[in-house]
Amino acid sequence: MAWAHQGSSWTEAETNVFPRVKWLRVLLMITPAVVALCAALWHGPFLIDDAYITFRYAENLAAGHGLVFNPGEAVLGTSSPLMAALLGLLRIAGLEVPLAARALGSMSFMGVVLITQVLARRHVGAIGAAALGACLAVHPGLIFAADSGMETGLSMAAVYGTLLLTIQGRYLPAGLLGGIAFLLRPDGVLVLALAIGVGLVRAPRRIWQPLLATAVVTLPWLVYASATYGEIMPHSVAAKQLIHPDAALHILQENLRRLTVDLGMMIICGSAVIGLVIATLRRSELLLVAAWMVLYLAGLSFARIASIFPWYVTPLFPGLILFAGYGVTGLVSTVSARPWAARRLVERGAVPVVLLILAALCLLDNPAWRAAHEAQFGRVRAYLRIAELLRGRCASGDVVLVGEVGALAYALPEQVILDSSGINSPAVFHARKADHERLRAAGIVGPVPEGSPAWVLALVGRFQPRYIVTYRPWLHICPIIENIPAFNREYRRIGADLPGLGNYFILERVEAN
Repeated sequence: MAWAHQGSSWTEAETNVFPRVKWLRVLLMITPAVVALCAALWHGPFLIDDAYITFRYAENLAAGHGLVFNPGEAVLGTSSPLMAALLGLLRIAGLEVPLAARALGSMSFMGVVLITQVLARRHVGAIGAAALGACLAVHPGLIFAADSGMETGLSMAAVYGTLLLTIQGRYLPAGLLGGIAFLLRPDGVLVLALAIGVGLVRAPRRIWQPLLATAVVTLPWLVYASATYGEIMPHSVAAKQLIHPDAALHILQENLRRLTVDLGMMIICGSAVIGLVIATLRRSELLLVAAWMVLYLAGLSFARIASIFPWYVTPLFPGLILFAGYGVTGLVSTVSARPWAARRLVERGAVPVVLLILAALCLLDNPAWRAAHEAQFGRVRAYLRIAELLRGRCASGDVVLVGEVGALAYALPEQVILDSSGINSPAVFHARKADHERLRAAGIVGPVPEGSPAWVLALVGRFQPRYIVTYRPWLHICPIIENIPAFNREYRRIGADLPGLGNYFILERVEAN
């Protein structure tokens, strides 16, 4: 399959606005990436609780315990084994894991901006591509991804890089990068399948290249995961399907709502729809990006995990902004072929610059985005403070049952952490699953994410944790304290008078004193 003609003469003219000033063209390319780095440094850090789960895996790897959450217990709770491995290697090299994660996130953010500009430049020209990059650089969702400590930035760079290499017909490196995308996140398999599929259609005699490259990258990990964990899919997927279940259609509706959450995103999404129509009519190579976006949305829906976190849709933002610029430029060039002045505005990128900078200003430092992420970050700070309290009281090997596991688990590396979500603790997962089955057998239908207090009491009775730490809504802690006298005889609350921790329960086992 050969890609069709990518546009009309204005694209070629605009691309060559600065044919003899190469340094200016380079400046146009790198400036948005520099802005992205500055924006990430200015707004962050926003290291969230989920990121600290991977941090604990990295610390254990660096300490020689292997890629595990609790030493001696083989379970893959992190969704990004490659991110954990990279952070572990950087820890061995002497870098603190949170700092290394933020550095990787910022560099990946710059990479996403650059890759998207390369994808766009052929279609909207140098100035239009720079405008796209500027819009990406100030998008609060992408800034958060860079600062969150998660693998989202690296994953986006690998995905869009794979799409770019596939469009360019470079199937060997596309297979390598697609394999890396798969190791960064399970949904990376979607872009990997696209790259192999396009290679099979366009160059069947060279299909061995992406297949070989993919095998070299992924097979060692698949063998290791099967031997070590007994499965290749992260346990976090099954755990999230249990505790955050939802119907596919509702997940899709919620994700589409998140994509139009404010005026800036409405402008971008509306322009992206125009871009998709024009790309379809022109049979543009950018349709490969659209194909991945559709697959990604479908994957989120059919994974049956509720869209409770705004960063689930973050990987779609570069594609939407790319199609927004393509749509506006293509539409104006089509309807304004004359007069000459309007044509020149399009050729020199004025239209996409104005529209996308307008959208970017609507997005910049959006209060709703910041409030949501501040809430996440606030709880992380609270758990780190609680860890300071417990470090002087805990002994190595003490069992701690935690409502939100990441930050506290990272800050208590010598303790055995029971993860109340079951993501990193199979015993918790099975206890919650059994509780859900009992509720359904009793005729309680519909989603029951937190189940009943029975599973919490069962875990407390079985493991007798030295400490129980949770935010007020989790672990049924209030009903248990109010209604179970035996529990109150075994545990006492400490630290309730600490400023800012009124909504957190820190319970110490009485018999341990």
